[in-house]
Amino acid sequence: GNLNGTLPISLYDLTNLTHLYIDGNNFSGNISDKIGQLKRLKHLTVYDNPLTGSLPSKLGFCEELEMLHIENTNLNGTVPDEVCMLTKIDLNSLNDEVEIFKADCAHDNETGVPFITCTCCDTCCDHITHN
Repeated sequence: GNLNGTLPISLYDLTNLTHLYIDGNNFSGNISDKIGQLKRLKHLTVYDNPLTGSLPSKLGFCEELEMLHIENTNLNGTVPDEVCMLTKIDLNSLNDEVEIFKADCAHDNETGVPFITCTCCDTCCDHITHN
């Protein structure tokens, strides 16, 4: 992808948005608390972007969310309980081929510490090697 800059604040006004795939670009900055306005959002994939900050707890307002991929970003901190409590993120899915919630929560090969703390991710990657 060739898109860069910060995520436009007007993006959060698209309240009927169900799928947001912006992976593989060069978006920087953070994910705004306004993401909670996207109550119909089902898929959010932002991996392979230099996004920073932590995952906003307001993402928990996106009660339809069933897929979240935030690996290979610079998002850090702890995944909020509000996100882990989303009932549509079914980590016991019958389809083992589908990665539901993917983040950089594996032990980092350089520091030995996970880049992000996640108690509900089904797939943990290493921030450096992306495996």
